[in-house]
Amino acid sequence: MPALLLALLATVSLSACGGGDEDGDHATGASEASAPSPGPSPSSGDQEANSSEGTPIRITFGNTDLTARLHNNATARDLAAQLPLTLTFRDHNNVEKTAPLPRELSLDDAPEGHDPAAGDIGYWAPDGDLVFYYDSDAPFFNGIVRIGAFDLTAAAFERQSEDFSVTIEQAE
Repeated sequence: MPALLLALLATVSLSACGGGDEDGDHATGASEASAPSPGPSPSSGDQEANSSEGTPIRITFGNTDLTARLHNNATARDLAAQLPLTLTFRDHNNVEKTAPLPRELSLDDAPEGHDPAAGDIGYWAPDGDLVFYYDSDAPFFNGIVRIGAFDLTAAAFERQSEDFSVTIEQAE
């Protein structure tokens, strides 16, 4: 399971930062992968959780409140220990929003990578970024760890065209 978690972390991280963004300040990562799976990758192991499991969190920006759950893995638990956080997110590749975390997260038992889907919450290990996926076109990357998922939809992030501030806290 540690290898699977590391693979998932690696994937989230690479997807978030590996490709070129709309500002062109990131180099293109791995070659284009085939179409991402509609759901979590089968290699995500203990990264998966039912919507009723995991640490509930609230994500707030502007007039928008979203709920999500962090999975029960070392990387997600490490993020939960840092909450509450206010981070500035920016868009990457029109599929994800990323923000640097104040410190790196644990990669204990993390898979090598992950093939993210819309609604996933990931950690991009190479740069220490938190990643919110709003489109399923993000390819598999080593360095991405799936650490959670939105309860409903992450589509509200797609409408954010400029950098924006997000508060993340544990929900009751």
